[in-house]
Amino acid sequence: MRLITDILETLYPTCCPGCGRVVDPNVQWCEACLRKIWNPRLLNSSFTDHLSGCYTCCDYAGAIRDCIIQIKYGGRRSRKRVFAPLLSRFPWWDRMGECGLVIPIPLSSEKKKWRGYNQVDLMFATWMKEAGYDYRPDALVRIRSAHTQSLLSRKERFQNIKGVFHIARSMDVKGETILVVDDIYTTGATMEAAAHELMRAGAKKVMGMTIASGAG
Repeated sequence: MRLITDILETLYPTCCPGCGRVVDPNVQWCEACLRKIWNPRLLNSSFTDHLSGCYTCCDYAGAIRDCIIQIKYGGRRSRKRVFAPLLSRFPWWDRMGECGLVIPIPLSSEKKKWRGYNQVDLMFATWMKEAGYDYRPDALVRIRSAHTQSLLSRKERFQNIKGVFHIARSMDVKGETILVVDDIYTTGATMEAAAHELMRAGAKKVMGMTIASGAG
């Protein structure tokens, strides 16, 4: 099996998504391109009535922005490989040690059927499970579609997403500290809506984590 992997890597080497340079498949990024996007932080604007802050790995710019767009809108499932090394590199997982559950932001059934997958699952699921987290992709249900958030103002985003999530009937989150994961944090409207529903269902605390953000 290792021989086959080595042969494939020789024939089809892993290339940095930023510059195309051949890189270690376990790393996926060259250091120069990674430095351009890497900015792990707790977002100052992410504390809301129901969300106890949101962390992010990168600035939403350059190569990481391209990768997210490609997997989200271009059908490039193979791009999922570039996100795990970023999660492994994130320096503050110890702060999420109290989180008993990890829940991704879900797509509407219509959008998931059209896309064929939830890009958030491709970005997070494997890494979270291997790291020992209890990853629950079906814990939240998106009960209706919403207008594309990127076309709306901050106020419109919060109104657009209000009440869009519901806890799955089979899910019990009472007393749980939960980490909600998503691809991008912009205004926080989506995270707040998810946290609101989880707290309503009895969660003790909800934190957030995204791959990238343009927020401070």
